[in-house]
Parts: sequence; C-alpha cells; structure tokens
Amino acid sequence: MKQLIIRVILGCISLISASLMAQTPIVAPIALNNTAVDSNNNTKSNQVIFIVRHAEKLAGKDPSLSAQGQLRALRLAKVLSSTHLDKVYTTDYNRTRETATAVTQDQQLDLSVYDPRDMAAFTQYLLTQQGSILVVGHSNTSTDLVEGLGAEKQIPIADASEFDRLYIVTLNANKQMVSTVLLRY
Repeated sequence: MKQLIIRVILGCISLISASLMAQTPIVAPIALNNTAVDSNNNTKSNQVIFIVRHAEKLAGKDPSLSAQGQLRALRLAKVLSSTHLDKVYTTDYNRTRETATAVTQDQQLDLSVYDPRDMAAFTQYLLTQQGSILVVGHSNTSTDLVEGLGAEKQIPIADASEFDRLYIVTLNANKQMVSTVLLRY
C-alpha cells in the first residue's frame, strides 16, 4: 500500500516539476496500478475515484460546453487515456455529460447518471462499487464528494473561473481513504 502511495506521489511530483520547468499545463496521461499486496502477500484491489467539475460552459438554463470546455473535455480524455476506467458517472446536465463523452468514447463505456441533490447517498453508493471510476460533477458537488470519501476540508471551487481540478481519491480494500491528490488539467 505504501509503495502505491509513494509511486502516485512521485509521479505527481514529476509531472508538476516538468510542467513548471516547461511553463505548460499538465496534460500527461495518468497510469495507476490499483492493486496492493497485504502482509500475507495477498493481492487486494484499491478503488480509485477520479473527480472533476464539468468543463467551461455556455450561458443558459442547461448549457452545453463552450469551445474552451470542449477542448478541456478532450484534455481530460487524454489525461485519463492510460488509466482503465470501469465506470463513469455524471449528473443529468448537458455540461457534465459532454465533459465525460470523450472519456467514455475513448474507453468504450456508458455514462451512468447520479442525482447531485443527494450527495450523501451517492457517496455511499460509490463505496459499494469496485475499480476505477470517473465522476463528473459541479462546483458545489465535487469538493463535497471528495470530503465525503474521507478527505480533509477542500477549498471551494471558484464557480465562474475554475474548471481544471482533477481529484484522485484512493480507497483501500476496506473502503478507507488512503490518499487524495489534487492535479490540474
């Protein structure tokens, strides 16, 4: 378990260092091994949950993504291209579905819809699931989900301007939070 956490942290540090040196945003694919070996040499699967807010949107009641949002959705698919996902969840809004579409097409997955008005129930539901999962939410639900999975209090997302947070929450086989990493994409 410690080795997995160290690999994830070192990989993130390497990506961040390279990005800072090159003065470019981080868009490298993320590849995670979500298995660990316990003290009896038994393999146990960790659950990895990727959590993002929808990409930039147009104005309106149920808006689609803007051109910049469409590019960010493609960037998300690129970042997650080396990670096998088992499930993708979005809310039932154009902006969240469109943010996830490139990922689902790339990984040949269907979208599953969750209700953002009941995050406590959705969080508990996620804890019954296995494998690697992407959740596309909103500025007011993404941090709630991260915290609900066991992370410390998160800084609120700037509603008008912040669309690039990518949380990686790792839970052990007992569904206890092992690590939370925040990247920008």
